[in-house]
Amino acid sequence: MSGWLRLVLAAQLAFFGLWGAALVRSHADAPAVWLATQPVDPRDLLSGHYVALRYRLSSAAAAGCDTPKTRQPVTVWVRLAETGETVLTDEGPVTLADAVACVREGPPPADGALWMTGRIEPERRRDEIAYGIERFYVAETSPLRDARSGQVVAKIAVGVDGTPRIQALVPIVDGQAR
Repeated sequence: MSGWLRLVLAAQLAFFGLWGAALVRSHADAPAVWLATQPVDPRDLLSGHYVALRYRLSSAAAAGCDTPKTRQPVTVWVRLAETGETVLTDEGPVTLADAVACVREGPPPADGALWMTGRIEPERRRDEIAYGIERFYVAETSPLRDARSGQVVAKIAVGVDGTPRIQALVPIVDGQAR
């Protein structure tokens, strides 16, 4: 193998190694909230095993967002706050969070305010916000493989730029919110 080819290969390995490390660390110290899920029935044999998730704050109306008048995708920032509603999980009781505000411009930084970004794509679904956390891939042997949205809660880490990432998906023990 020639010297320049080794150099190109080493550069590619370094690039993807650094990129992967940055992705792994991007939400390491991010604040986390628990979100309730709503029922949906997924199955996609080509993508692998996953749980399809829908959240109460996926509805633009429920999140307090205005429906876009344009057909172009719109980025929104949704403010999250704990609701006081708790559910019992294997990890103990967790307090759920939900949307309390929605804006189209990046919100000013505020102490204790947690903002998550999403997109409204009127071409697909006019009243639905996509956050990029609607699928959670699981191993073939995972007990979560048969879980359905509405029977689990999702622990979501929100990065400083508002991007959410699922940290955990936990079954609800008694199936009831309190």
